[in-house]
Amino acid sequence: MPLGLLRLPFRHRVGIAPLLLAGALPLLAGCGQGLPSGPTLIDRVVASMDGLSAYQITGTSRAVDTTTSFRVLVLHDGNFQGTLDIAVPHAAIFHSDVIAIGSKVYVRSPTELEELGITALPGNLNPATTWVVQPHAVAVSYRQSVEPFAGAGLASTLRRAMRGPLTVRRSKLGAVAVLVVEEPGGSSSLRLFVAPTTDHLLELAISGDQPISLAYGAFGRSRELAAPPASQVYVPPTQAAPG
Repeated sequence: MPLGLLRLPFRHRVGIAPLLLAGALPLLAGCGQGLPSGPTLIDRVVASMDGLSAYQITGTSRAVDTTTSFRVLVLHDGNFQGTLDIAVPHAAIFHSDVIAIGSKVYVRSPTELEELGITALPGNLNPATTWVVQPHAVAVSYRQSVEPFAGAGLASTLRRAMRGPLTVRRSKLGAVAVLVVEEPGGSSSLRLFVAPTTDHLLELAISGDQPISLAYGAFGRSRELAAPPASQVYVPPTQAAPG
């Protein structure tokens, strides 16, 4: 796997930067009989999601030959914890665990340390179990990657990306009845799948050259996130490459 890929910030690894949503702005009009208008439903989704103490975001994205899968539990205060897997042809799957608490972001990734040629850490720390504190700029990138799809950032993203006339229709997501808000047409499209009884966002899907599918669940299953034990944390020198 190219070393440059491993050093990319989280938003490039998962491929869900807000710029992808910007391409989905030209929306089409319409709403079905007896259904809420697009803007009304978006407002209801925003209010519903904002009232939750936590939820899980699970997603898969593809950019060129790179497929990224991730699972992140996001709390109402913006802290999050999850996993990230990156798959490219003819290479081992890159896996990392991430914990973001306050200004600190901890990453545990034996694969990346191995790719960086790090086989041992100071203090006899085991690279397979050690969490590496990310430099400030990288930590900010991790947070900026999640923020557009959670909490106040989700509200801003939905209202910005779906501010034009929209279509609203009834459908099913698997066996679950949902309301679908979408802007069909063009080289890509953006769709939201909403639970009609709770107004929870169940899925956000973008089609096109860089397809993305984000599923939301585990609503309200909040728990306090804890930093890794100090004995398992490595703080690299300022000059060191991020772990």
